[in-house]
Amino acid sequence: MLRAWSDAPAFVLSCPGPLRRQHAALTPISQLTLPQTLLGAEAQLLAFAAAEPEIAPRCFFTPLPEMFFTPQSLAPLWAALGRAPAERLPVHLRFGGTRSVRVMKEAVNGVVLAEDHFSPPVTASAHPFASGLVLPAAIRRVFLCGEALARPLPLGRAAVQAHLVPDALLAAAPWHGEAGEPELVSLAEFRSANFAAGPVRTASAQIRAAAGATPFVLVPWNLDNPGSAVPALLERALRLRAADQAALRFVIYPFNYPGQTGLIRRLIRRAREASAEAAAALGGIYLARAAGPEAIAGLRQLAPIAWVDGNDPEYAWTAQRLAGAGFSPIVLAAREDALGLPAVAADDAVMFAAETRFGDLHFPLRLPSLRALRQLLDLTRAIAAALAPPAPAPRGRRRKVPA
Repeated sequence: MLRAWSDAPAFVLSCPGPLRRQHAALTPISQLTLPQTLLGAEAQLLAFAAAEPEIAPRCFFTPLPEMFFTPQSLAPLWAALGRAPAERLPVHLRFGGTRSVRVMKEAVNGVVLAEDHFSPPVTASAHPFASGLVLPAAIRRVFLCGEALARPLPLGRAAVQAHLVPDALLAAAPWHGEAGEPELVSLAEFRSANFAAGPVRTASAQIRAAAGATPFVLVPWNLDNPGSAVPALLERALRLRAADQAALRFVIYPFNYPGQTGLIRRLIRRAREASAEAAAALGGIYLARAAGPEAIAGLRQLAPIAWVDGNDPEYAWTAQRLAGAGFSPIVLAAREDALGLPAVAADDAVMFAAETRFGDLHFPLRLPSLRALRQLLDLTRAIAAALAPPAPAPRGRRRKVPA
């Protein structure tokens, strides 16, 4: 995939994320730790690095590629490699959504995308990157994690070379092994500074025990998608749960986290308003992160079934990644392609308004109607019952049979 750039002196990888968790301008990939490794740009970056072992000694991570803007600014890179400045420029690969692309001026730039903007905003602002279909002009190559239907174009330029990322990127991490504890915090206990700066508590065993027989559902949430349907979906599910005491419990899994927690606080406000018993509702909904295969295995034990928002530009990569990791995804089908996975139709068309750094954007979303949501709950319970281990046979006293 990187044949044309294989002789580059160095590869610098970057993705969106909270800056306060990074303490160096450049980190060797072998020493990099990221807060979650299951979904989104962080997972794609680590999987990419694992799938290209021949470039590992020349591979680094930077939280801010724009800090390298002069030849002199590359001095830490050459020092880390133990070599004099090279004649060729390093390669910078950016992971994450098109609206979060950054460039490194003293490098050759490419982007790795898992997005398919099949439903761009209907009223985008005049900002050049508002639609999600435009990339910075400095981008030279686009690497696609799947056949995207709407391929973005660099600003003011014709199409650049596009390459298909091998499917191995979906499975470049060990999924099996001893289960550990994912990071979990309830919406009632959420604190912005704690979530952004470091780990939150790990108590999945106690949470599972407190829930009893009520199954947990994993709900992936792409924070870098301003048109995400997850907040509205959670609100509808909570309103339905008010009339159905046997409804499910939710583990929200944020990914593509840009380091700004306003979206999470807004979700908490909507969840509080949607439930008559706000305190109980917020105490029973959790935010999760999973860094490493052990934590992913523990998350799978807690919430083996996932609802995947079919409106999300990354829904195909997300659903396939979850399936490869042993989860049982259900696609909320906003279009016909449900990827051959269990699906429930998102049959209610709504318009969603989002305030973004690109101005006000309006997205056409498709959500499950009340009837479809009940079907989704029934399907989830049926899959949960099928996944549950069989109950042990009752052991009674053996009767003596007369001779």
